[in-house]
Amino acid sequence: MLLEALTASRSEGYRYAYDTVSDLGVPTTSDTSWLMNVAFCVSAISVLAAGICSASLLGRRRWVYLGAIAAYALGSVLVAVVHAGDGNAHFIGAVLAIGAGNVIALLVGTGVPTCPRWYSKGSVGLGVLGFVASGLLIAGVGPVGVMERASIYTFTCWELLTAAALGLVVARTKR
Repeated sequence: MLLEALTASRSEGYRYAYDTVSDLGVPTTSDTSWLMNVAFCVSAISVLAAGICSASLLGRRRWVYLGAIAAYALGSVLVAVVHAGDGNAHFIGAVLAIGAGNVIALLVGTGVPTCPRWYSKGSVGLGVLGFVASGLLIAGVGPVGVMERASIYTFTCWELLTAAALGLVVARTKR
């Protein structure tokens, strides 16, 4: 989100409510568009690495989880290398990344029995909210930038929720 904000600040005429996140990665938008594309790739790599490391927590669901992790990573890389407006591959990448991100939150929220109840409920809530926002985006309800961000930021919030939950576990084990 920080690189998104930086790139947006350098993109003349960019409007959060009406322009998509992917628009920030188009080289003609600003001299810092490459930062947005780097952010998409870093997100792909970090989610892939974390997903591989945590897959065993999901038991029999681990293969579905790993599939969602792979779809998210592939989608994020496609969004980075095939720019908005350059064809179907970009759209497919966005659908993969957004959809898989919300699937990941739902899978973890419903499939890891050792998670605290608040974390599981938060994960499921964020995943559901992400899918509702995606449906509204597809239906053309509301400004596209707002609906797209609502679909994407749910996964970002889930990542932060997961980091907080892991931080609490580490803090408790150090006592």
